[in-house]
Amino acid sequence: MRPAHSSTALTACLFAAAGLLAPTSGAAQSAPDGEHAACPQGRITTVFVDNHPIFDTSKMEEGTPFLWAYRLANSLHFTTKASFIESELLLRPGDCLDPLLVDESERLLRQYEFLARVDVFAVPQPDGTQHLVVDTQDEWTTEFNVRTRFDPGFELAGIDLTEENLLGRGILVGGFFVQKREQREVGVRAASPRLFGTRLDGHIRLGKTRTGSVVEQGFFYPFVGEIGRLAARQEYFRRDALFSYSVEDRRPLTNITVPLLEERAEFTVAARFGDVGNLTFVGVGLSREVLEFPDFETGVETVRDRDFGNREPADPEFVEAVRPQAIENSDTRINVILGQRNLRFVRRRGLDALRGVQDIAVGTEVDLTLGRTIDFLDSDRTGTSDLFARTTAFWGTAPGPWVTAASASLEGRQVFSDRTSAQRSGWRDVIGEFDLFGYYHPEGRHTTVARLAGAAGWRMDVPFQLTLGGLYGVRGLSSIAYPGGRRLLATAEHRVTLDWTPGELLDLGFTVFGDLGRVWPGGVPFGVDSGWKGTLGAGLRLGFPRGTRGVFRIDLAFPVGDEGKHTPILRLSALEIVGLVGGFSDGQLDRSRRAGVGTQLIPAARPGG
Repeated sequence: MRPAHSSTALTACLFAAAGLLAPTSGAAQSAPDGEHAACPQGRITTVFVDNHPIFDTSKMEEGTPFLWAYRLANSLHFTTKASFIESELLLRPGDCLDPLLVDESERLLRQYEFLARVDVFAVPQPDGTQHLVVDTQDEWTTEFNVRTRFDPGFELAGIDLTEENLLGRGILVGGFFVQKREQREVGVRAASPRLFGTRLDGHIRLGKTRTGSVVEQGFFYPFVGEIGRLAARQEYFRRDALFSYSVEDRRPLTNITVPLLEERAEFTVAARFGDVGNLTFVGVGLSREVLEFPDFETGVETVRDRDFGNREPADPEFVEAVRPQAIENSDTRINVILGQRNLRFVRRRGLDALRGVQDIAVGTEVDLTLGRTIDFLDSDRTGTSDLFARTTAFWGTAPGPWVTAASASLEGRQVFSDRTSAQRSGWRDVIGEFDLFGYYHPEGRHTTVARLAGAAGWRMDVPFQLTLGGLYGVRGLSSIAYPGGRRLLATAEHRVTLDWTPGELLDLGFTVFGDLGRVWPGGVPFGVDSGWKGTLGAGLRLGFPRGTRGVFRIDLAFPVGDEGKHTPILRLSALEIVGLVGGFSDGQLDRSRRAGVGTQLIPAARPGG
């Protein structure tokens, strides 16, 4: 077994001592030969769960500054139940010790965001058996967030009141108000793992948008780590929304909005075959997708100075500019998903987190989704006859202090016949993206990370536009800067974690970074060729509590060589925006994707925590 981390060394020693002091009949007895053959690494006799609160006040001396505040925070927090933690384990008393299942149990627990730290390890006993020790520490989970944004001026981005670990069982309940450009939602949500004592997850979200309502509901039975053989998903989603195009170069107009109604329903089942590190994936399902543009002729509106609360009817030139990307459709598809997964996971501490542990995927994975339209539920025959295809690929390696990962995806529809326009045959709604990450992370406090990313769309029948600026683009530019249809980004960042921390309260670090990017028109409405634009910046990185895997960033980014068109931007983000922990999917592409089939059923080849 791998050695216990330093943070749990004392726990391991205590359990080992307990084993040595346990009563035995005479000298320590070794396991019989037959038992050793059946369980070469010993049989588990006991599982110990040692779950620590947010702040471990047992290690603090009386007189420690703010000790009263630490104790108050612990008393107000739902401590994760030991029974919930045990339910996630893949080993029970009486099972033979299997190092793979120990590691997978730890990785499953680390995927829960309400656990700041997770260590699972075995302690050998004198009689040849094993004690399994689960050592965890909770995150703070009761959140009242008032989110603001400086992009470039001050904006209220949202308010959340959420409990992420109700009753200590991972149940999320909360209310939310989100205001991000054209998106404005207020509502409630709830989610729960382990429904009815099973591994079934469930979630629901209900709310009001700027133009109507949103309803989201789903059940998900995931593959259990790398050993699970079966998975299934049922999901329903309906939302009245606005799609916003940037027209920054036509100030005081900044945006054009198009009203849309999107509705999706899906049921998919899947199975995996083979051994861990060499798994073949097969899935099949049925999906329904509807995209409508209610009152399009009068519903297209203009926005001045990004004030989406005061929209005005758009001039005919703007209506005609967005019309090619407002093709209504309703399709029902039978889907088949195929994949090959040759992955294993290694741990790295302090890669995207300041001091927390991440699971890094190493190896390769290739997936293919095919969906053929059928006439079922299409009584008005407004849909197309097409074949939807999506392929994704991942590669990762982590030799020594280096970590490298690459991901690419391509999707589109091969239209055989269109019942609304004969000119729209061939490949339509083609979306592609790629990401390449490289880390240099030697022992110590320093991490250097570089990223190269591209995104593009071709022959789009649905609303589609990228921008160069924003949180995930060139960070010294506003989120509406330089619209286009194809984008290339490069980022370099050096992070330093500080040795000094204020007690158990939080981790501290700082970063310096540079961004470089460009967009091309790509045939989208209002697209421009930006030329190459850059950013230089610096920021603070904070983790609460100390040892957490979460990161809060405060960044100040300065545009470089943009002829004074843009001013420095202060950004606050409650996640690590540049790194593997955020995944590979581009948010601006996601709002234009035709289908979500396959993307959530297959476990992500990225760090879960």
